[in-house]
Amino acid sequence: MSQQKDNKDCLIFEGKLALPYSYFAGRVGSKFITTLRDKKKIMGVKCPTCNTVFIPPRQVCNKDFTDIRDNWIELGNTGTVAGFTVVRYDDKHLPRKAPFVMALIKLDGADTPFMHILEECSIEEVKIGMNVEAVFAVQATNTILDIDHFKPAGKKLKVSERPAQPARKQWTPENEPETQEKRKGGKPDISRPVIITAALTGAATMKNQNPNVPYTPAEFADEAYKCWKAGAAMVHVHARMDNGTPTHDHDRIRATHDAIKDKCPDLIVNLSSAVGMGKTAEQRISQIVAIKPEMASLNTNTMNFSIVDRKTGKIFIDFVFENTFTMLQDFGRAMEENGVKPEIEVYDMGGLDNTMLIAKQGFFTDPMNFNFVWGVAGGQSFRAESFVALMNALPSRANFTTCGVGTDEFPAIMQSCLLGGHMRVGLEDNIRMPNGELAKGSYELVEVAASIADNLGRLIATPAEARLIMGLGKK
Repeated sequence: MSQQKDNKDCLIFEGKLALPYSYFAGRVGSKFITTLRDKKKIMGVKCPTCNTVFIPPRQVCNKDFTDIRDNWIELGNTGTVAGFTVVRYDDKHLPRKAPFVMALIKLDGADTPFMHILEECSIEEVKIGMNVEAVFAVQATNTILDIDHFKPAGKKLKVSERPAQPARKQWTPENEPETQEKRKGGKPDISRPVIITAALTGAATMKNQNPNVPYTPAEFADEAYKCWKAGAAMVHVHARMDNGTPTHDHDRIRATHDAIKDKCPDLIVNLSSAVGMGKTAEQRISQIVAIKPEMASLNTNTMNFSIVDRKTGKIFIDFVFENTFTMLQDFGRAMEENGVKPEIEVYDMGGLDNTMLIAKQGFFTDPMNFNFVWGVAGGQSFRAESFVALMNALPSRANFTTCGVGTDEFPAIMQSCLLGGHMRVGLEDNIRMPNGELAKGSYELVEVAASIADNLGRLIATPAEARLIMGLGKK
């Protein structure tokens, strides 16, 4: 540029020029993509003259110019890294948030490598020659990204799975009387397995806080699967759009729900009837009625629900979370009538009292399932004595679990486990491990909860056992 500035015959215009275009895959490329999408198979083409196998496929061999467009060959899903680079900048056109690895993958049986994303290992672990395998996308993209990424071959998960447990019979409830004694002064019942729930996103936790927060249906499915492997029986879900915006869109919520169930059919999916800020009552409940998950959250009182600096008290976002008596009644009745078991969210004693007042109408079915929520800016902070008060105020036959925002998470779930209740963890509530490091996903927090249960002698509920405990129908 500097050399041309003195050339009078040159016109120089500095700046960027947008060149939008649409990519046409062509006959050969289309077959490659559709076979990848529909059959989860990676296809190449083989030259009958020189026996070279090309991937991605092409029409003509570049060595001897033989027409090879119809000479298809199925390749495996494994290969080796022939080269790689680390992308360290962000751009809206990139498939991942930086930093991430783009590797040249040479599939077994192929003679040419192709570029794709390498994940499920740290950047420092990537080496030329390492063995890798394809991970297919849950939702079709009609592009090369129907291979979602490659991962180190033989590496089951980013998480360490729970060690194999000694064989045991499935827990079943004993014959219980219609009314049980209240818990006041009683010995905690720890004979039941503890249900671990993973709350994957919430409506506010974003990737700029923790890059492992899922947005897409495929990301939700992958994270839910890891949580199940780590010991979770249920996941709580606020669906997001691709940019992270919470949504009440039925199609997007259904896609997220179904992606999880497709990848892990046994897992219980609990959808949110809160959705996010600014949603109407109709938007909040209509998606629950349309999709009919096994469970859904049911909030119990109108309250402040804000974002406040915990150290200085500075208010960043001030919001009133509306949950009138009429909404508690209408949401609860709609859930029960559509076979959706309510998970009743209790932020303080008033919310529990509201529920029991409305419950006199008789539409809630036993057992009622309550979740004590601690640490919301507008709700109550975790206090051991408040927990016991809430527990003792529950109706007979009720179940209780608990979750806590930020550092309230760990003491709250430990107390619940001690007192015979259940535990909820996940990136909706808390993005960090007990040592302060960012969690690699909700599954790492599930591992913490599972460790607490193991150390306290509680069995960890399978999804089938969780359904029995919470009174869910078989799915």
